[in-house]
Amino acid sequence: MRRTATKQDKEWMQKVSSMGCLICERLGFYGTPSEVHHVHSGWGRDGHQNTIPLCPEHHRGNTGIHGMGRKAFEKEYGITQAEMLEIVKGRLCQSN
Repeated sequence: MRRTATKQDKEWMQKVSSMGCLICERLGFYGTPSEVHHVHSGWGRDGHQNTIPLCPEHHRGNTGIHGMGRKAFEKEYGITQAEMLEIVKGRLCQSN
């Protein structure tokens, strides 16, 4: 069962999406509008606090995590979801 996002979850996800796509950033394109991708581990989606910013193409497109699959995506871009999550939490926790 999916957990409903709390006000705190929604605020966190808004901050995450405002960061811009982490993959575009790695490719030299900064501030690309992004949406949140929920990091999956084990059997299901992790909580709303475990999200990373990806543009629509890198999220849902043919060159995105859902289009390519996790393993191919991580191999293509040389970064794992866990590493991206560390970047997000590091940046957002510094700004608080």
